[in-house]
Amino acid sequence: MTIEIHNAELESLLEQHLKAGHFASVEDMLLQTFKATQVPNDEKERKAKARDAAARIRELRKGVRLERPEGVSLRDYAHTGHRY
Repeated sequence: MTIEIHNAELESLLEQHLKAGHFASVEDMLLQTFKATQVPNDEKERKAKARDAAARIRELRKGVRLERPEGVSLRDYAHTGHRY
């Protein structure tokens, strides 16, 4: 298959990415781009990805809880135990 590029901006971007070593070849660039933008066709796969994303969000939300004593500023509480 032969692909012709008539857009100078696109050609420049392709050359920049290849020179920077982001991709081994134009074929590699196209393959990675299409894989990254591919929409899952399978409903199970889509739901699994959604569950995985939700689990990751829940994990991030666990985080640190700030239960500081009343009357203590956040700045002072953040520096509790620090030695200057």
